[in-house]
Amino acid sequence: MDDLSAQNQELERQNQQLLDAYAQLDRALAQYAELYDFAPVGYLTIGEGRRIEKVNLTCCALLQRDRVVLLGKDFLELVVKEDRPALLDYLERLCCRRDGVNCEVRLHNETPVLLESAVSKEHHECRIVMLDVSRQKQVEGALRESEKRFKALVEVTSDLVWEVDANGVYTYVSPKVFDLLGYTPEEVVGKTPFDLMPAHEADRLLMIFGELAARQEPFDNLENVNLRKDGKEVLLETSAVPIFDGNGAFVGFRGIDRDITHRPAPKREG
Repeated sequence: MDDLSAQNQELERQNQQLLDAYAQLDRALAQYAELYDFAPVGYLTIGEGRRIEKVNLTCCALLQRDRVVLLGKDFLELVVKEDRPALLDYLERLCCRRDGVNCEVRLHNETPVLLESAVSKEHHECRIVMLDVSRQKQVEGALRESEKRFKALVEVTSDLVWEVDANGVYTYVSPKVFDLLGYTPEEVVGKTPFDLMPAHEADRLLMIFGELAARQEPFDNLENVNLRKDGKEVLLETSAVPIFDGNGAFVGFRGIDRDITHRPAPKREG
């Protein structure tokens, strides 16, 4: 009798442990489902025929479709027609384990997305991460417009606009360099300003540049003599500001040169 009671107690204990394990599993599955559905990126799984088998709520929002509508739908139909060949090529390369790491396409609502995928041959499915890059595209477009306006302004200004690295080597010069010194930008990039000066002036400016680079501070109205390509001397007035990279490290100067060769000398009193 005691043995039977002990067995029943053990069965009840094991049954309770099993119930606790099921409850813990349910909680873990609920947490996983919440993380999956409300992730900041879209998740979807496609099977044979590119049919959608799983999709999270973030992806539904990107596609502007309810989950019940998306399940079983051909993913290709949710991409604009112009981008479908690129998507097909991407999926084919991905299945062949070639270089299909990511792909950028526009959804049917013109939302640009970046796709990153992995293939599970065991389950005959492709798991896709979908990232909305609309904001990135807007920023890139604004940057291109800003660069176009800056370039147009630089090309029409009467001053020479330039950039040098921390060693004083030209990394950019505007087309105005041809009017001032007779060189094309291609001839100047890779040289230093000191290469375009008389020897005594180059020695003087090298010392000044070293001090300015050490201080990493803006400077204004620095007069310096340059030689045109035809050998004539030109007096320039230089102003510049330091350039720093994303980590705050000094990488050079950006500035302008103005031709003051024919500027009247200041009148002296007395």
